[in-house]
Amino acid sequence: MNESSGNRMRSTAHGLRPDPRWPALAPSLAEIVVTAGDPAYAHARSNYMRIGSPTAVFQPATEEGVRSAVMYAAEVRRLTGERVPLSVRSGGHGISGASTNDGGIVIDLSKLSGFEELAPSASLVRVGAGSTWGQVSARLAPHGRALTSGNVGPTGVGGIATSGGIGYFARSQGLTLDHVRRVRVVTADGGIRWVDDEQDPELFWALRGGATHAGIAVDFILDAPMIGSGAPGAPILHQEVEYAVDDLSGFVERWGSWINGAPREAESFLMMQAMGDGRTWVRAQNVWANDDTATARPVLESALALGRVLDHHTVALPYPRLVPHRGGSHTRQQPLEMRAALIDRADRALGEAMSSALVHRATMLGEIRALGGAVSDVPAGATAWAGRHQEAFAATWIHPLGTDAADESFAALRESSTGSYGAYSTDTRPTEAARAWPGATGERLGRTADQVDPERLFDRGLVLPRSDDRALM
Repeated sequence: MNESSGNRMRSTAHGLRPDPRWPALAPSLAEIVVTAGDPAYAHARSNYMRIGSPTAVFQPATEEGVRSAVMYAAEVRRLTGERVPLSVRSGGHGISGASTNDGGIVIDLSKLSGFEELAPSASLVRVGAGSTWGQVSARLAPHGRALTSGNVGPTGVGGIATSGGIGYFARSQGLTLDHVRRVRVVTADGGIRWVDDEQDPELFWALRGGATHAGIAVDFILDAPMIGSGAPGAPILHQEVEYAVDDLSGFVERWGSWINGAPREAESFLMMQAMGDGRTWVRAQNVWANDDTATARPVLESALALGRVLDHHTVALPYPRLVPHRGGSHTRQQPLEMRAALIDRADRALGEAMSSALVHRATMLGEIRALGGAVSDVPAGATAWAGRHQEAFAATWIHPLGTDAADESFAALRESSTGSYGAYSTDTRPTEAARAWPGATGERLGRTADQVDPERLFDRGLVLPRSDDRALM
């Protein structure tokens, strides 16, 4: 036995029990558990948004280890008669905060970070759920491929590939989950299997957009398209423009017309903040999703006419530099609240709603991302992501002043929205689940969850209620 595993076993007192009320740990679990007595606990306990105090963090390096941790969590609940929290962490940010907890169990997938090309000339790759997109981009770029993902490298594969994925190539490629071809999943009963359109298609449907409702995804087969000519390390144009905006509603209207009229290769993200004098500082990050610079340049140059420009620059970057991998642990680097909304039209009304949010004392930043294009090509019922018709995604970063202040600051955006991106929000109330999975999507996802996880073992974060509870609502 190595020294680190010996330390871990000694740290779990009470006969290798993380908690004296819990069952003893099997040797295989004792080897992978981190508890408060372990030196690694200070880093294992937290995510990007929250410092947790879980009783046990399991860090499996195999799918069998994940299965054992799931079965242990179910046994803890059975023996204690309590809904001991169970969180799943794929290795990324965990913006909802649900990937850690207090007094419960965390299954940390960060060691499941394998990458395999399934054929040198094919677009299919096998990626472990614990990988980050910075790691994946570095493996894809030498083959001239890229895949829409989070817009920063530390974004976790498992979380975004099961929840959404509004990345820099969304308008040209769709969502990250639209490129999932197969999923290796561990279900609440301890089953481990591959699912796809032919093998358990209902479970496969739920895993693309339903987050952990259907189980824990441990491996993905992803389709990674060529970028432009497919040249190894092909550059991607990245433009950054800073504006001083007097009329945000008019600016958003012009921006919406510009991006919706642009070729699908163009994607645009806006970050904005009130300047305190009636003006708004806006930073646009515009990306052209191939290496056709001749077509790209006039489109990107036209973005300079949207408002009064303070500064701008355009650079050609290889994919890994667009989403660089940054190592290190998550230790609540961002102690904020977040709210998110899907908006039908990127127009003046969206600008007015965002203006209302930005001037509120609780709001630190706002952002708007362009949707449409390939995102809207996919039929609404094809996956558990229901937001196929909206033109924009809007979110705000909110100072931790309490739920009432957060709700008040976001009220105008929420009222103008027709859906939510649950993985990008710290609001995990049932009302938000109904916005993330509305109508027929929510009903179907709820039925699937009732079948594969009837006791709702995976009940942390944004989840739909069980059927019995839904009947009472």
